[in-house]
Amino acid sequence: MISLPTHHVYSVPQEVAQKCCTLADLHQPFGPRFQSFSRFELLRVARQVFDCLPPGEDLITEEALVECIMDCAARERSHQLFMLQLSGSVVQGLVLLVSNIRLAELHQALSAALLQITV
Repeated sequence: MISLPTHHVYSVPQEVAQKCCTLADLHQPFGPRFQSFSRFELLRVARQVFDCLPPGEDLITEEALVECIMDCAARERSHQLFMLQLSGSVVQGLVLLVSNIRLAELHQALSAALLQITV
């Protein structure tokens, strides 16, 4: 199994995190008050970005949709994962699935805020 490159960014201000979300094909908050990806967003990304919906999409679980999306992204080497930890919290942040096409913009947004990306 091929894994997606995963990067971590710490102490990200909320406004920078919001900008980064606009550059992602899929994003989801994480932490004790947040739930998993929404079914609607997963279906949209699976359909529009990866064209990876199997027959019977009404019956497919959210876990299977995430697996489908991540497998396609890894196999095509088209995306990377970014874990943004929000400023002032060690347990809350965002997971972003960013297309390689948008990486330069994402790096620019993070660099402008003097944030470092770690692998």
